[in-house]
Amino acid sequence: MTRTGPAPEDMQWALAEASREALAVAPGWFRAWPPGSDERWSAVNVRAATQVVVNHSREDDRHPNSWTVRALFGGHAVELRVGPYDSKDEAILVAHAVLSIAYKES
Repeated sequence: MTRTGPAPEDMQWALAEASREALAVAPGWFRAWPPGSDERWSAVNVRAATQVVVNHSREDDRHPNSWTVRALFGGHAVELRVGPYDSKDEAILVAHAVLSIAYKES
């Protein structure tokens, strides 16, 4: 069985989603939601994260029953300001796009 990747238009959409929250200050920096219900945003360097994960946020009141992209820094999780998404597949594509943008050669 041959496994194929996402369709080119799906990757274009995911790259556009991730690019909207990328910061031009230096490679790897993205907007993130601060802890709590504060509507301001903060910034994190995804290159410094130990993992980038997709999380089903059923327990999160802000995004009930949807999927979010989070960066892990040791035991601390930070939700990136992309999404939320209705499907896990969409969130995975955007997480991949975030990493692609973060590690893109300048």
